[in-house]
Amino acid sequence: MKLSPTFKIARMRLAIAAALGTLLVAPTAWAQANGYPNKPVKLIVPFPPGGFADLVGRSLAQALNQAWGQPVIIDNRPGGAGILASELAAKAVPDGYTLYLATDGPFVINPYLYKTLPYHPINDFMNAALVAYTPLALVVNPQKADVKTVGEFVALAKTREMEKRPMEYASGGSGGPHHLSMEALRMLAGVDLTHIPYKGGSPALVDVVGGQVTTMFSAISTAVPFAKAGKIRILATGGARRSPMAPEVPTFAEAGFPGFEVGAWAGVVTPKGTPQAIVDKIEADVLKIVRDPQFQQKLPGVGAEPYPGTAAEFRKLIVKDQARYSKLIRDLNIKGD
Repeated sequence: MKLSPTFKIARMRLAIAAALGTLLVAPTAWAQANGYPNKPVKLIVPFPPGGFADLVGRSLAQALNQAWGQPVIIDNRPGGAGILASELAAKAVPDGYTLYLATDGPFVINPYLYKTLPYHPINDFMNAALVAYTPLALVVNPQKADVKTVGEFVALAKTREMEKRPMEYASGGSGGPHHLSMEALRMLAGVDLTHIPYKGGSPALVDVVGGQVTTMFSAISTAVPFAKAGKIRILATGGARRSPMAPEVPTFAEAGFPGFEVGAWAGVVTPKGTPQAIVDKIEADVLKIVRDPQFQQKLPGVGAEPYPGTAAEFRKLIVKDQARYSKLIRDLNIKGD
C-alpha cells in the first residue's frame, strides 16, 4: 500500500519525538544517580540493636557513609517478626533515601506463616545487593546431652524417643529460623523432639546454657563465647563451608548430612518505584564495599560472613528460599505467633 506524503511526515515526526524523548530521559536518569545521595540516607533494620542484622547494618552504614560522604542513619524497627519494619519500608517514599536491610525472616518465611501481610517481599521492593550471611549452629548443653557429634546427637534423640521422653529444644519463636532449622533436621534424621518456643534467640540460648533446655539452633556468633567457656558444645554449623568464627567445628555436610544448610542472610532493598539508576548505583556501591577485603575482615567480628550478591542473584535467593521454607511450613502446619 502506497503511503501519502502527509502520513510519511507524521510518522517521521513521531520517530523524531521518540528519539528526543530517549535522549532526554537518559541524562535525567544519569543525573539522578550522579547526584545521589545529596542528603542523609535512612537504613531501616527490622530487629533491635545488638543482633546479626543490626550489627551488619551498622557496619554497612559506616562504610556507605565514607563512600557517599553523607550520613547513613540506622533506624531500628523491631516487632512483629519484621512485619512492622517491612511495611514501613514498603510504604516509604521511593527516592533512594530510605533503604531496608531485608532478612530471610520477613522475606521468605513470613509470607507462609501469616494469611495476610501489609507488604509483599517481591512486588513491593526492588532488590539492590546481598551483604552478609551467618550460619546457624546446632548446640547442646553438655550436662544434658553428653554428645560430641551430630550422629551421637541423633542416636541420643532416638533413645530418648524410645524411652517416651523426647529431647526438648528451644527456639526464638514458632516459625522463626531456629525453629524451622531444627524441624528440618528432625525430619531428615527421623527423630521426635519437643519444641519449646521463646520470645527471641537470646533468652532461648540462655536457658540452653543454664540447662533448662537441652539443645537449639543458634547464631554462630552468639554461640561461640559460651562454647569457649565450656557452657555449651557446638556440634555442627549450617554453612556451605566451615565458619571462620569456629573453624574447628564441622559443617553438617562433613558431619554426614550433605545438602543440609541453615543460616540467615541480609541484603539491601529499596521501595518499589525507586529510580532504576539509583538502585543500580546502590547495588554497585554496596557490592564494592562487601567485596573489599578490609570490610570482609570486619564481618566475623559482628558474627557475619561476606555474602556479596547482585540484585538478580538476590531475587533468585529469595525465590529459592521461599520454595524451601514454604514446603516445610506447609508440611508441619506451622503458624506464626
